[in-house]
Amino acid sequence: MSPVRRLLRALVGVDDDCPGGPAPVFSPRCGAVDCDAVPLTALAEGESATVTCLEDAGGAPASRLAALGVLPGAVLVMLQCTPAYVFRLGHAELAVDAELACRIRVRRPNG
Repeated sequence: MSPVRRLLRALVGVDDDCPGGPAPVFSPRCGAVDCDAVPLTALAEGESATVTCLEDAGGAPASRLAALGVLPGAVLVMLQCTPAYVFRLGHAELAVDAELACRIRVRRPNG
């Protein structure tokens, strides 16, 4: 495991909110059958959600997202859906293409 992943795992820990139980930050999927997480691309403009996991978490795209702060437990607000997905994460506004946006799994506040 790379030093960056070790540091992020130590800082963030696990996502205790996952219905499938605690899952490591870099696990490929939560594994929960009844998980209500949806891809970021399912959000409408103005909608907020909490990041639950990153698909293909061991891959380079997920590592790039994690380096930007897109980690389980982070709350985001969708600002724009086209031509790129733009969302606010803390005080930052990030723009990602559809391929990266599909890898971000989120949970809406009301499930």
